[in-house]
Amino acid sequence: MMRLYLSFKFFVLGIVTRFVSKNKTAVRSNVGLNQATTIGVLYSYEGPAKHEVVQRFIRDLKNLDKKVSVLCYTTAKDCVHASSNLRYAFGHNAITILGKVKSDRIKKFIETSFDYLFHLDLHTNAVLDCIVAKHHTKCRVGHFDPMRKNLFEVMVQVSRTTPVEDIKRLARQMLHYTGCMEG
Repeated sequence: MMRLYLSFKFFVLGIVTRFVSKNKTAVRSNVGLNQATTIGVLYSYEGPAKHEVVQRFIRDLKNLDKKVSVLCYTTAKDCVHASSNLRYAFGHNAITILGKVKSDRIKKFIETSFDYLFHLDLHTNAVLDCIVAKHHTKCRVGHFDPMRKNLFEVMVQVSRTTPVEDIKRLARQMLHYTGCMEG
């Protein structure tokens, strides 16, 4: 019964997100990664291997003297693993079926003015897409998907091999391309 509800919720949330992303106008700009100071990172927890890749990505950004804020979407079963170390995690209950944010942590994240918002996922996630659509960041960066072109100013396409290698490649490409941009 819960799976049916979640499927319905994600379907409706996807429709609401597409509507929001098409009708929301925000001033977008590109300061270039070298000049950027604040970075947001969004991702969904899919296991310890991906989590470690994302943590490495965050360390790389911090090594570039960037202030990094992180949100991680997870399911209840992922939160119970002590080894997961998900400090910034939230579940589907943090956002309603119509896209209203109930979590103060997510509200603060959305209201934070980032120079870049990186979405480190290869697959669509209705909850994270809703957050991306509502955010007023200067430049949103995500994986290439023609159905989500209204969500991102920069989209990166990677060739697919294994899930962990794909995420590593996506993270490297995101840093590479945003590093090549000039403000």
